[in-house]
Amino acid sequence: MRHDNVRDVEAEFLDEVCRGVETEPGLLPVDPENFEKGAITGDMARLDIVATGLFGNMEKTYFDVRVTHPNAPSYYEMTEERLYALNEKEKNDDYLERCLQSEKAGFIPLVYSTTGGTGPACEEYHKRLALLLSSKRRDSYASVLNHIRTRVRFTVLKSIVMGIRGVRKKSTKYRTTPTSLLSFELIPDMKSYECM
Repeated sequence: MRHDNVRDVEAEFLDEVCRGVETEPGLLPVDPENFEKGAITGDMARLDIVATGLFGNMEKTYFDVRVTHPNAPSYYEMTEERLYALNEKEKNDDYLERCLQSEKAGFIPLVYSTTGGTGPACEEYHKRLALLLSSKRRDSYASVLNHIRTRVRFTVLKSIVMGIRGVRKKSTKYRTTPTSLLSFELIPDMKSYECM
């Protein structure tokens, strides 16, 4: 549940500035002998999101989401930086070579923690996404980046609360305003208070 909700929010942001955004895209079949041991080479392999145009007009980028819990017993003695590095390395080992060689596309592991943090690759991706959104909307870069971080953190938080509390009724889609209709400038200018 945590994973799918974050995936959908990221896909919604990408859909505003990229083309060909899909969730759960299948990968081309590959010969396992051509890849490093440990890489995922199955015919039914899927990544979480694909988008064209994030870094270049015709450049395709694949994304795979992982939400990790830093307070798990297996991570007890691990620093947060080491935890993100470990999770990003696992995702890169699984999919990076396949994306580069077979799909001729980039790959970004999107690692989030249940405490609200993000891995270094995810942070760089969010900065690039904020730059594109702010340029398209002519909004402040800082406001857009703040909105992206806040929206993703609240999405993870909602999923955690639902996981702890449970679901009390039949599942429905979140009723949120589409990103394309939102203004990222949520705090009014100080000038609006001067006439009071």
